[in-house]
Amino acid sequence: MWDLEISLLAEYGYVQEKGKINKTIKYSETELLAYEKPISRAELYYAGQSNTELTKIIVIHSFEYSNEQLVKIDGLIYQVVNTYKINNEQLELKLKAKKGGV
Repeated sequence: MWDLEISLLAEYGYVQEKGKINKTIKYSETELLAYEKPISRAELYYAGQSNTELTKIIVIHSFEYSNEQLVKIDGLIYQVVNTYKINNEQLELKLKAKKGGV
């Protein structure tokens, strides 16, 4: 059941090269196991009503989450849209695909 390897990305600083305007943000990765839940029609409908794009729903252990906003799964970066506490041990993360990279 817990067969999906993911990384939670937490921002921990940035690098600004001399002479450049943009900063390059550094991220620390926390690897953990999760499992993916299917997205129901009702969830897609409610996401559409609130003008939110929903790509994946994953479940992790709640003690492993520290309000990270980015999740890396199979090399792709997702943004956390919403969290829902299932019970004291499990937390559901609703994700959308992040456009433009990290």
